[in-house]
Amino acid sequence: MTNSNSLSRRTSLGLLAGTALARGLKPRRANAADTADVIIVGAGLAGLTAASWLESEGYSTTIVEAKDRIGGRCYTMTDLPGKPEAGGSSVGAMYARFLDFCDRLGVKRSPAQFSGFGTHIHIKGTSIRNEDWAEHELNPFQGEAHAITPAAYRFRMIDKYSLFDDLESWWESDITAQDVSLRDMMLAKGHSEAEIRLGMDTNPGYGHSIDELSSVHMMHVWNFAKSQSELEPPNFWKIEGGNSSLVNAIASSLNGAIHRNTPIAGIRTGGAGVEVVAQDGRTFTGKRAIVTLPFSALKFVSFDPPVTGVQAEAIQTLPYGSCFHAFIETDAPYWDNDGLPAGMWMDSTPGRMGPQTDNGEAVGMYVFSTGRLASFLNRIPKDQADARLIADLIAARPAAKGKVRVVRSWSWTNDPYAGGMYAYWRPGMIAKYKESMAQPAGVIHFAGEHTSQSTRGLEGAMESGERAAFEVLDQLG
Repeated sequence: MTNSNSLSRRTSLGLLAGTALARGLKPRRANAADTADVIIVGAGLAGLTAASWLESEGYSTTIVEAKDRIGGRCYTMTDLPGKPEAGGSSVGAMYARFLDFCDRLGVKRSPAQFSGFGTHIHIKGTSIRNEDWAEHELNPFQGEAHAITPAAYRFRMIDKYSLFDDLESWWESDITAQDVSLRDMMLAKGHSEAEIRLGMDTNPGYGHSIDELSSVHMMHVWNFAKSQSELEPPNFWKIEGGNSSLVNAIASSLNGAIHRNTPIAGIRTGGAGVEVVAQDGRTFTGKRAIVTLPFSALKFVSFDPPVTGVQAEAIQTLPYGSCFHAFIETDAPYWDNDGLPAGMWMDSTPGRMGPQTDNGEAVGMYVFSTGRLASFLNRIPKDQADARLIADLIAARPAAKGKVRVVRSWSWTNDPYAGGMYAYWRPGMIAKYKESMAQPAGVIHFAGEHTSQSTRGLEGAMESGERAAFEVLDQLG
């Protein structure tokens, strides 16, 4: 540990260009409002959950948040029709922490109602109804997979070949010893390149491509998704006002300050505690810190003394999936004119799209593009990406011409404080990093969905915040 007056410089400052560290400024002295028992970096669900647990045990907290809003990747766009979720969208029956916090804080919920608008397939310029897929000439799926639609193929195959069926075995050595890329697993099982490219790589959900996506990680993702359907209904919940309602309720219940618009430059430990230094030079001091930033953003933050070894390597290398989202306004239900279901699973840039509903009525279309399709959209200027979405939609649905426009598009990949949709693992990474990457580094603790043990998504973020809070309580108690 060190008591130096300034944080060590980074040779590659990245996001920190122009910050306090990049300018060589010394941190300013903290005042009482900037001091707490625990400093929490990031006001997403992980950080808010941790703060709630710590305050319930009588400890003070201060949260430092880079953005002008709280919630991280839990973000309901309440100003758009139907209140679309920009990030974490589903709340399943296994979201025990999320639902418990809703009940304790009076956030209302009701069983989710699915739209019933249906979906169909559009590949190679051809629209295909789901019921016609099995016998269609463009269907490359073989054997028992022949009748599976492309939208269902990925998880049906992962379920078939899964090495485990619980939520906690995915990092055990006998499982990770068998970890290969999703592509290599499928080829080894005798599936053709054409089949797995269409069914798994067109709209992969996780990662950039199945060539670098851990099969064991996806088995864990599927096990958590499958666990929702195995419980008694309702299997999914709709949160009144959107999922951000819980974010706001937790924040309102806290006593400690939440400092928005405060990106951090570095974290220094020494003596009796920790100092979190903002880019403007302001310093937040505490006995412990919980850092919830995704590694895609944390790798640009300086640590003094530095994080070392495998944990440092994980921070620098853990990848985050590509994504591109959009809300498309529709003047009229064009699907009534062409007779096809409103929803689409596509091999062109929208990827997956379906109606955004409000009280059962379609109020627009929601685009969810991942993998290579999203990577392409993220490489071109935003106005060109929006235009490409509309062009590909109209090419697939001529009836939509003149009736659709992008009202808003967004990309977590291009967000400097997210760097991607969510973390994923390449083959070999689970065995190498899983045990050590979330371990405390002295008085610094780590949380965020990327450090969750059993659950995924919004619940995984809350799980991680709870775990980090308990680690801190064990030390402070």
